[in-house]
Amino acid sequence: MTRNVNAATRARRRTAVAAALALLSASPAAGQVRSALDREAGVPAGLALPVPGVAVAEEPWGTATTPAAVGFVGDLGLAWFREGGVTPDSRADGLYLATALGALGTGYSVEWVRPGGAASYRRSALALSLGDGRSFSLGFGWSWFASSDAAIDAFRSWDVGLTVRPWRHLSIAAATLGRDARLGGADVPLRYDLGVATRLWDDALTLSADLLADDRARDDFHATHLAFGAGLELRSGIALSGQVLVPIIDEPGVSRDVSAVVGLAWNGGHLGLLGGATALPDRTGGFGGVRASRERYRSPGSGREAPVVNVDDELERDRFLIFTVGDRDPYGLLLRRLAAARTDPDVAAVGVRIDGLPLGHGRTEELRAALAAIRERKPVFAYVTGGGTDEYWLATAATAIAVPPGGVLDVSGFRSTKLYLKTALARAGVAFDVVARGAYKTAPEPLVRAGASPESREVTNAVLDDVFGRMIADVAAARRLAPDKVRAAVDAGLLGSEQAKAEGLVDDVLWPDELERWASRVAGKRVRLGGPYRPEPQRRAQRWGRPAIVEVVQVEGTIVSGKSRGGPFGGGGLAGAETIAKQLRRAAADRDVKAIVLRVDSPGGDGLASDLVWREVVRARARKPVVASMGDVAASGGYLVAVGADAIVAEPSTLTGSVGVFGLKPDLSGLLSKLSISREAFARGENAQWTSVAKPWTASERRAIEKQIEAFYRLFVDRVAEGRKLPRGEIEPLAGGRVWTGKQAFERRLVDRLGSVEDAIALARERAHLGSGDWVEVRRSASGPADLGDLVGEALADVAAAGEPPVSRALGALPEVRALALLAELGPVVALPVEWVLPP
Repeated sequence: MTRNVNAATRARRRTAVAAALALLSASPAAGQVRSALDREAGVPAGLALPVPGVAVAEEPWGTATTPAAVGFVGDLGLAWFREGGVTPDSRADGLYLATALGALGTGYSVEWVRPGGAASYRRSALALSLGDGRSFSLGFGWSWFASSDAAIDAFRSWDVGLTVRPWRHLSIAAATLGRDARLGGADVPLRYDLGVATRLWDDALTLSADLLADDRARDDFHATHLAFGAGLELRSGIALSGQVLVPIIDEPGVSRDVSAVVGLAWNGGHLGLLGGATALPDRTGGFGGVRASRERYRSPGSGREAPVVNVDDELERDRFLIFTVGDRDPYGLLLRRLAAARTDPDVAAVGVRIDGLPLGHGRTEELRAALAAIRERKPVFAYVTGGGTDEYWLATAATAIAVPPGGVLDVSGFRSTKLYLKTALARAGVAFDVVARGAYKTAPEPLVRAGASPESREVTNAVLDDVFGRMIADVAAARRLAPDKVRAAVDAGLLGSEQAKAEGLVDDVLWPDELERWASRVAGKRVRLGGPYRPEPQRRAQRWGRPAIVEVVQVEGTIVSGKSRGGPFGGGGLAGAETIAKQLRRAAADRDVKAIVLRVDSPGGDGLASDLVWREVVRARARKPVVASMGDVAASGGYLVAVGADAIVAEPSTLTGSVGVFGLKPDLSGLLSKLSISREAFARGENAQWTSVAKPWTASERRAIEKQIEAFYRLFVDRVAEGRKLPRGEIEPLAGGRVWTGKQAFERRLVDRLGSVEDAIALARERAHLGSGDWVEVRRSASGPADLGDLVGEALADVAAAGEPPVSRALGALPEVRALALLAELGPVVALPVEWVLPP
């Protein structure tokens, strides 16, 4: 028995030594062709699968080529392959898994190989990589075997790979494979793979070339082969790939024959089928497999989906416990989703459900333009369940409009209501001292007048006329009605569902359960009505390198000093100059950022804070293009920060301008007297008490404040003249605190173009010389709370606001009262405050 065991041991050793010698003389190959050649030579290796080259290895099964491959897998990917015929009577199965954990790429594979006529074995491999997932990946891999053959069972090795993708059309890679490998007591040659690749034709065509070498087990560099690969991914979901291996040396024992591996795949979005063949000098093997991935691959769309976007829900931020979670800019996110739906091949039509619309006229027009852009390519159907004229104005961008039975369509028009508090405040013993520069700077009027001034009436009527006229024209054009008929419907105000249909304002009267059939009728084919639209990004490795970035820096809410934070009474946020300036500096210094879009939706605020933001805009503009985009309102300080940009884009109904300044301070002396509260103050300095709310301004204090207000007004006008490249004399008649709509401002050269934030982004791309074929990513910097302390503070403020007594909540609903609260937030002198008297 002992003699038989010793004989068997000696036989296994002879087999291991023979395999090692075969490996020493085997021709190293690129990618997965190498695996086939190794196994042909009797050396244990994994499956031969289609990887066109080391520079394009980016799938879970690419780790046999380079461990850096897992660094380009953006989300969980899983694949299984079966292979046969690489060697006589051989079979093999492989399972491959990879995913990203932040900057760490991870991959694991198990391959079961039954060579036929030799011992079977299991090859396991682990790969880890560090990188950014797009432009570089440094990977390390370890492989080990399990087999009844002792030499194979002891076989271990590790690999190193680096792939660098400096731009969209270039990938460079290097890998060393089989380090510290010994088989049957003999050193296994270390292998080198140096590769370069390019990706062209909208990232569909990939071409690669590799140089293969080994060290002949003695710290050498011995080039042996060239490999050429190609891959083609079609929109139909068909993908082709292949690699050809060509020897470049003429040595004894080295085959001069060409080897190849080719693959054919059908790709669905998340599921794919793959197959192909491995052609060796003396035989051809085949393989087939299936792939599943959470990433979306290039594939044909179903063209049958009809998602329904509930506008009101989309604009409301989600909450978890006391925290507001999700995207900090739900409106911007909605615009991005609608833009994606326009080109999504899965989407046959888009539905919008409209009820309340917490937007002003400017953003209503912007959202309407986004729907109209979709309608240029595919049908849009709108289901209006509530709201008023703005909601209906938005709905008219759709191909067809429906309302529920028994509903009422409110198209009663626009209004502007202002409360004047002077008399009521006087009864309480409260007055306000005001110094204003600009006849049309009417923001303080509700606190110091019993009614509107002629200037306030003039501006309000001009704004209402402009917006109302545009709404009538848009509705008439969209519904193919005479403008007079639309005006008559508006004068009627409230229309029942059937009456609205009879008047041509809507197309159908439907219950919610009838919408799917209606959507199919509107689309002209059967569609599947879906829930909220959530577009999927393409596979991360589909495009190489890092994209050019257009950074959108948002200025939302009242502009104040310090950090951005929540507003009083749970109202709009406060845009902190410190936060915004930091975002602008970061974007200006980032080499990947090629242009900046300053998104302004602010009625102004603190004058110094606004000027600080203006300064950072000007500094950023010196380094790269800056384009300002205006939302509902960009007036006073909101307009001041915008004029620092290279160009300004506004919606026709944006409220802008208001180039004027005022200072405001409450005087509570009358209230203190009514409460029988006496006061004694001691001061050094004639104007030391100018901030006191317990007394009116003295003549000296008023003169000092008037001097500062006048100086800031001159500075403001100079800033506008400089930014608009107009003489100061042309700006003066447009200033004086007057508010203009975007259309009026465009006619007066206060803005450059009329359009949406998407138009502003397109202009920024143009000025940065980024063409339509360039890969550009839009990145947004919200102006809300940025760190944990700010988030907790905002959450607690939200909770406090939610628990306010009914009277407090009712007061908070009044814009005038919210404005008073903001005055307290901003300080005793407000240079550019909230324009709470503007039309809603």
